[in-house]
Amino acid sequence: PISGRDWVATPNGLVGVQQMVIVRASGQAGAMAVVTFQNTSAGTNAGQAAVNSQGFAYLPWQPGAPGAWDISAKVGGSAVGTASIVVAAMPTTTRLLSAIQVRALQAATLVAQVRAVGGEITPSGTIAVRNQSNAIVASGTLSSTTTPGLASANIAWTPSPGSAILTATYTPDTNSFGTSTSPIATPTVTGGVAVSLRLPQVSYLGVTETIEAVIQPTFQSPLGGSVAFSLEIDGFPFFPMGGSRGISNGVGSTTWTPTQIGPQTVIVQYASANFAINGTNRQIFNVQPAPTPDRITITPAGASAWGPGVVGTLTAGNSVALTPAALSGNPVPLSTDGPCVISAGVVTVLGPGTCVIAATSLGNGGSLAASSANYLINVQAAKKK
Repeated sequence: PISGRDWVATPNGLVGVQQMVIVRASGQAGAMAVVTFQNTSAGTNAGQAAVNSQGFAYLPWQPGAPGAWDISAKVGGSAVGTASIVVAAMPTTTRLLSAIQVRALQAATLVAQVRAVGGEITPSGTIAVRNQSNAIVASGTLSSTTTPGLASANIAWTPSPGSAILTATYTPDTNSFGTSTSPIATPTVTGGVAVSLRLPQVSYLGVTETIEAVIQPTFQSPLGGSVAFSLEIDGFPFFPMGGSRGISNGVGSTTWTPTQIGPQTVIVQYASANFAINGTNRQIFNVQPAPTPDRITITPAGASAWGPGVVGTLTAGNSVALTPAALSGNPVPLSTDGPCVISAGVVTVLGPGTCVIAATSLGNGGSLAASSANYLINVQAAKKK
């Protein structure tokens, strides 16, 4: 916890997620607070912020590396305090997209996508694709995309005859990201088909997805062509995916947002520009319920877990250690508003009023959505001696 009249404080953090560093410098209004950050892998860097009329300076900071950080502050050349915190790596999700039907011994393209669960930085590293025997059958290197936080790799894979059960494992090239493995993809190894669908393994109600049609090389035309997508629910056709879509590099795509849960069938029709080559295909998939907010808990030292809302009363100057957690298992950053401050995982109440502790979960990038919860502490003035 903080100690003394002047100090520097910030909560434990998460790579890529901005947090606030607070410096207390009594009687130093208008002076510049210089904050220095030190980490074994990131080295040393610094920032500065002006001290306001109440004697506080606020510096936004986005950690760029995980692990232990030592943070110190000086105002007017004099040290005002130090803080030691821990920053967690950014969790990721990985998925592997394959055409539903592929041809034995003919090269196919797998698409691996790795997404940071939150924050403002994009994963980097490599992908290894393994089969049901855990043998690596393809690999690739991620590239950033125009979508912040999303990286992808197009990976060449030559299917062997027989069944294929594939997973993709992401290995980061820095410790800023966590590793992750995709759900299984089960392309069918067949003879030649003109067009095959490439769909995500899991779709959720209300979450927009990209639906792709892959034209097998022997059925592509130098004149180009187009594809049209439709949806079949309970045997009835619907057309929520728009009209005809052009083909680029053997792939045509559209976007779609599921509006109901349960089994549904995507149908694609393909025709070359001169109509000399055509084909159709369909694939059944099951839309899952919409993601639910991740459940957050905060447990104070020596007491039972708090529920959101008013959690109790503390006297100014007291501190309590907090352990935040979420159902997703991912880190839960904390922040404060009001007469209180968090240093690492310890909140200290500074004066009378209402201390608001905000907890934020990024979810898990799938069935659990991002969520937040506020916890209110009534702070009473310390008794005069």
